[in-house]
Amino acid sequence: MPGRLSTRLRTSLAAGLAALLLLGVGAWWLRGHMYDAQLEAAEADAQAQAREISSGYKHGQQLADYGRLPYLVLDSDGRVLTMGGPLTTQHLAGDPPAAVPKLAPDDWQSVQRVAIGPAGEAAANRYSGRTFTALGSWSPLLRQNDENGQPVKPVVGPFTVYVLATPFAAEASLHTIDPVLQVGVPAAALLVALTAWAATSRALRPVEAIRAELAEIGEHRLDRRVPVPPAGDELTRMARTTNATLDRLERSAVQQQRFVADASHELRSPIAALRTNLEVSLAHPDRTDWPATTREALTSVERLQQLTEDLLFLARGAHPATAGRLTTVDLSAVLRELADQYRPGLGARLALRVDAPEAVPVRGSRIRLHRLVRNLLDNARRHASAEVVLSARRTAHGCVLEVRDDGPGVPPEDRERIFEPFTRLDEARSRDSGGSGLGLAIAADIATRHGGTLRVAHAPRGARFVLELPPA
Repeated sequence: MPGRLSTRLRTSLAAGLAALLLLGVGAWWLRGHMYDAQLEAAEADAQAQAREISSGYKHGQQLADYGRLPYLVLDSDGRVLTMGGPLTTQHLAGDPPAAVPKLAPDDWQSVQRVAIGPAGEAAANRYSGRTFTALGSWSPLLRQNDENGQPVKPVVGPFTVYVLATPFAAEASLHTIDPVLQVGVPAAALLVALTAWAATSRALRPVEAIRAELAEIGEHRLDRRVPVPPAGDELTRMARTTNATLDRLERSAVQQQRFVADASHELRSPIAALRTNLEVSLAHPDRTDWPATTREALTSVERLQQLTEDLLFLARGAHPATAGRLTTVDLSAVLRELADQYRPGLGARLALRVDAPEAVPVRGSRIRLHRLVRNLLDNARRHASAEVVLSARRTAHGCVLEVRDDGPGVPPEDRERIFEPFTRLDEARSRDSGGSGLGLAIAADIATRHGGTLRVAHAPRGARFVLELPPA
């Protein structure tokens, strides 16, 4: 589909967005954690300072300045008696914190939110308009000194001491880390995306090489193969599988070309003979033996018909719908039926013997198994000198059918080649008396489709074809 993003770009974008999301969440958690930690530290300092001030007032100690953090002291009615630290130039923007409640325990503490308002003479004071956490403790007496530093009569309490925990340290830490996170998180996500781009480009480089090579391989260039990456990973296995597929395609194409050439050659001979007979007969009708000419034409037509049927059988053999209904077939019965059909045509020249004393059941197509045995019997009948023997028996691993003749036999070097289409060992033999060269190929194909094998075995004399099939 035009306009779609490439795999490399989609992978890089996905990696970059995932990294941006994870790093963003991590940065947000880090900011919150640092801020909370700084606030906890500030509150701990405020509590310690509140206890220190309260303890000083309780024991009448003269503490000149508690200016580390802002503080204030409330009387029992909640009025501000004194302020310390930076609060000397500020006032509370709202209501002051609550005073210590009556009957409060000695370890009473309170945590409240207070707002500090601007001071007229210090408008730029950094506390203006801010809200802080006030941590208070209480004292039963408030001992104060006069202007000369001499102690005066204690004022009866209870009094409440509040120290403000300021967030400035926490905010300062955020001001320090925020620029780093604002630049670092997008930069890290971009780096991840670029790394994913580079890694994907490197990973897809063998795929592009394979694609380019496959684009160059055409119908007449099946000898070429795709490059195999040396990494030994999934791409290496894919390239090897692709090359294995190309090997099969090349062999199939070669076999198909050879098959077409052989079929054309086989069809040419009966067509040429038929045409020659007809042309000669028409050129000399008065000297033509029309019955003989007709018989010769009929022979050529029969040969063409046989070749056509064999070619169609091989062409349709791979389609499961042509296999016929699978049933239990008795090979012994098949041998006896075919022997009864062939004996009248053999005469006294050739003896046909069947050695199948018991039933030999197999699972398969009765029509095709008949065709297989008939092809083997036709081959044996053409080459036998005096006798053809058909036998079938059960074995420990399946069923075995044999067709033997006492003819010249098959040389060991040709025992595999004779199952190829249009193969003839006796090239000098007349094509009219010989077969089409497809019978054994069809027989081997039927055996393979029934889960069995067909081979030429050793025999003291003649040829011995052995069919092995699994039992029913």
